Amino acid sequence: MAPPAGMRIIIVGGGLAGLVMGIMLDQAGIDYHILEQASRLRPLGTSISLHPVIRDLMDQLGLLEEMEALSKPMRGITVLSAKGRRMGRIDTRTNKRRPDLHEFLRSKISPERLTTGKRVIDITETQSEVTVTCMDETTYVGHLVIGADGAYSAVRQIMYKKLQERGLLPEVDKKPLHFDKQCVVGMTAPLDPARYPVLLDEQCEVKVLLGKDQHTSMWFLPLQGNRIAWCVGGPDPHQLLQSTDDSASQTSQGSSSHNSGGRGSHHSSSGHGRDWYPETIVEICEDVRNFKCPYGGSVMDLIEATPKGLVSKVLLEEKMYRTWYHGRIVLVGDSCHKIVPFFGQGASQAILDCACLTNLFFELRSTDTESLLPIFQQYVDTRMETAKIASDSSREFADLIYDQGFKADIARKIVLRYTPSWLLRMITGTIHTDTPFLKFLRPPTRKVYPNQLQQAQQQALQQQQQQLELQMKQQKKRQHHPLLHLKQQPSSQSLQSLQTLSLQELEHQQSMQTLQEWKQQQQKSMQQLRQQLSMPQLNPRHSG
Repeated sequence: MAPPAGMRIIIVGGGLAGLVMGIMLDQAGIDYHILEQASRLRPLGTSISLHPVIRDLMDQLGLLEEMEALSKPMRGITVLSAKGRRMGRIDTRTNKRRPDLHEFLRSKISPERLTTGKRVIDITETQSEVTVTCMDETTYVGHLVIGADGAYSAVRQIMYKKLQERGLLPEVDKKPLHFDKQCVVGMTAPLDPARYPVLLDEQCEVKVLLGKDQHTSMWFLPLQGNRIAWCVGGPDPHQLLQSTDDSASQTSQGSSSHNSGGRGSHHSSSGHGRDWYPETIVEICEDVRNFKCPYGGSVMDLIEATPKGLVSKVLLEEKMYRTWYHGRIVLVGDSCHKIVPFFGQGASQAILDCACLTNLFFELRSTDTESLLPIFQQYVDTRMETAKIASDSSREFADLIYDQGFKADIARKIVLRYTPSWLLRMITGTIHTDTPFLKFLRPPTRKVYPNQLQQAQQQALQQQQQQLELQMKQQKKRQHHPLLHLKQQPSSQSLQSLQTLSLQELEHQQSMQTLQEWKQQQQKSMQQLRQQLSMPQLNPRHSG
């Protein structure tokens, strides 16, 4: 099986999603051309997480070894107070990197297949092809258009305008992007490992400092090349203090900005949040001046060691759009599901979108509109639910880190101190149960991630055994204590029964048919615990 001869796809957007889409299409033998609005490609942000399922796809594309050379394995996320006191840890198994990754992917695209400085202003369709018109009056013709141009997608706005004119655009898709958080991100110049020995570690770990009595937090992540990525952010205090009338007014302004075609959150003219001036970086970073750097010295040392060109302000928007395609246009990544960047979900879900679409294109028999619509719908049916789970999970974890107050503190203690690390890994791992390997390439040469259920069961057994050993030690102490000895003590037979009962419970857990059943059971237990504490659910905000 092979795609139709002469099939040509126009990709709008030269970010990570657009580049990966081009690489996959190239391996599928499908012609494509990438149009990028910026005159020079410059990736935003400082790092991304390369989850195991994404590494499998990169393995199929023959890129894994080179990508791993640019990355560091990440052990987990340690949460600290502003004074450096450990509050808890989340175990992870990913790789971290960004700017070099973007340049690496760019190097895999033939120069004649990517054109920069092309701002798309119109898309017209016929029964057999589609024409993309740019602001400089140049045109590009293909059989379909993929919008990979980010949260403020010009392709989506053109498509939605046509749907709205025909009365076909759902009300939820008319609403602007929702956000109540902002951050400044940066990456230092190469640092001296003698001053920061953590740079010599083969693996890395995210350190999160939580501000006391304020919403600002700071993240640190050592990277390859003796550099440290950092992020200062949290809920925007200006927006938190807005009245309902102000919020309604700014929603209108945000809608106007949403329809203006701006690219990237840092370019948005939305009234939300602090106005964007160079001084804004100084203002936000001042919030963490007194934070204790986990690697020694002051956090300001790292901020001041960051070149201006590697610092950017980002508004953490989120929105799950309902309409992902129309006619010969289809959206991927942030264009159709903008996710709060936590655990690298934005990039991962965009790559999974590209893999799913490429598989469907490879099986396509004709490029007429009647043949395209069913595969677009199949793409949505396959990807939307998983993308929504990723979006909800990212928002919940962002709220867990950034929210302040008594209830937020209790929630953090439950998750960070009392939730087993294997359970946290399993919850975050279920986001990637949708694994669309590229069907037209050889299977991955190795599975780079273990069976999640088996791993969880093994670690559950270890924890059960550790708890039993602790109980036996406490029992021995009671036997030698003259006062506690007067109390009724469990016999060795009862301890053996306790061990047998624990093993039986574990065997019952292992016998559950699916990972989903087990996850639902855990979610029910957590819900009951929240109700006992009169706590709200951790995903109250959704843009609709």
